[in-house]
Amino acid sequence: MKNPVKAALFDLGGVVLHFRGNGRAEAEKAVGLPPGTLRRIAYKGSFALANYGVYSHQEWLEAVRGDLVAKFGPRVGAAVEVWAKDPGELDEDAVAVLKGVRAQGIPVGIFTNNTTGLKADLARLGFDAFDKLINSADLGVIKPSPVAYRLAIETMGVAAEEIFFVDDNLTNVIAARHVGLRAVRFVSVPELIADLAACGITLPAPTPGTKGERRG
Repeated sequence: MKNPVKAALFDLGGVVLHFRGNGRAEAEKAVGLPPGTLRRIAYKGSFALANYGVYSHQEWLEAVRGDLVAKFGPRVGAAVEVWAKDPGELDEDAVAVLKGVRAQGIPVGIFTNNTTGLKADLARLGFDAFDKLINSADLGVIKPSPVAYRLAIETMGVAAEEIFFVDDNLTNVIAARHVGLRAVRFVSVPELIADLAACGITLPAPTPGTKGERRG
């Protein structure tokens, strides 16, 4: 018989927080950029550096601005400020799951590949339904590296096999299982609730939400 779950780790983007592209679309429209330009330019080499914590969040934004200006001219640089105002959209059903897990005395960690702008975004959203915030930009290593998972396990302070982990990225789930986490892939909130129940954490089923897109 497996040990009971003593902690839970939730990925952020694609599970709890969704980026539906509204900020990018508004920014592109404001300066006359072709649709899809920001997504194509922003999420490449500079974004990877920001996820590792090599670039700060602001340095990443400035790198994106530089690429935009180089390709389309000085007037499009203002798109960055418009786009950066979009912190994403919380899935309230998923947030309710986190709160339900914590209500049972199980500490919850957010474990995400993200930039140094994460805390500011979460503050703008008013999201604090977690006990530990584990961000790749602070760790200096990203999922699916085993080092990232081991640091997250250390942060939660319990054995790997006592930690429930959910991520919408299958590669990240496979890597988590490799280091001993009880990992599942996120598909929907009802399925997440069922996966938690299979681990002994029973929660009420909310109305299913919809799934958006991750920041990167």
